[in-house]
Amino acid sequence: MKLRILAPVDVEEPRSWSEVLPELRQHAKGNEIELTVATVVPELGTVIAQAAQAAPFASALPADLKERALSVARDRLENLAETPEFGPIHRVVRSGTIYSEILQTAEDISADLIVLMSHVPDLGDYLLGPNAAKIVRHARCSVLVVRPR
Repeated sequence: MKLRILAPVDVEEPRSWSEVLPELRQHAKGNEIELTVATVVPELGTVIAQAAQAAPFASALPADLKERALSVARDRLENLAETPEFGPIHRVVRSGTIYSEILQTAEDISADLIVLMSHVPDLGDYLLGPNAAKIVRHARCSVLVVRPR
């Protein structure tokens, strides 16, 4: 049986990948898996554009800021997700709203399972962070949320 798994990660937080690995290994046992690791660069456009138009430092912001951010994310994802035990790993870098881009990626690859790490909760959210909660609520496949250790 081939199991398509999507593992969303935060390239700025290596634990989002390293703590998900044990769960991925459990699901890999006895299954042929097709693993996609995805990261989302939050949409910088509207906030930065509005601030840049009103601020005196507008000319200091590089015109290719989004492309640079995507390039850095690709490089970090490539280095982060090197795990030969899973065979070829598909890597996806998207830009936009985190939860909606993860949900779209899951649809695009016809994911059977999304495995993601929750963040450490604070007083404002007792169960899941806002992105993980939205993914759990709206995903069309099963979602496994890994609690940080």
